[in-house]
Amino acid sequence: MLSNNRISAVLCSTDLDRSQEFYEHTVGMTLSPETIPNHLLFEGADGTSLLVYGRPGPNQANHTQVRFWTSDVEVTVAELLARGVVFEDYDFPALKTVDHVATTAGIGKSAWFKDPDGNILALFQPAAATA
Repeated sequence: MLSNNRISAVLCSTDLDRSQEFYEHTVGMTLSPETIPNHLLFEGADGTSLLVYGRPGPNQANHTQVRFWTSDVEVTVAELLARGVVFEDYDFPALKTVDHVATTAGIGKSAWFKDPDGNILALFQPAAATA
């Protein structure tokens, strides 16, 4: 079902300046003009991307994140729920899910679930597709 959708990797960083230097100059990636505060978005081939976001404190990320792009996150959530996927729900001051979907003004909509190994996977509908 998601094999024809755009996919992007998502990582966190405790030092975005260091990460930008590494990914731009060491790895040779191009920083996207769509980069927003506390995030670095690097463009890859064929619509792929790498998003690195800032997270304070020791970076203890023990999982890999993948983001599946969709034009309608609610429909995709419903399809995956029907297949037995269990979604993560969040209730933080800056991030709250409603019916498993979080809406971030100017960015888009997202929903998260885990694979069998506990890796967090995301569905993402960009703001342009929500209008």
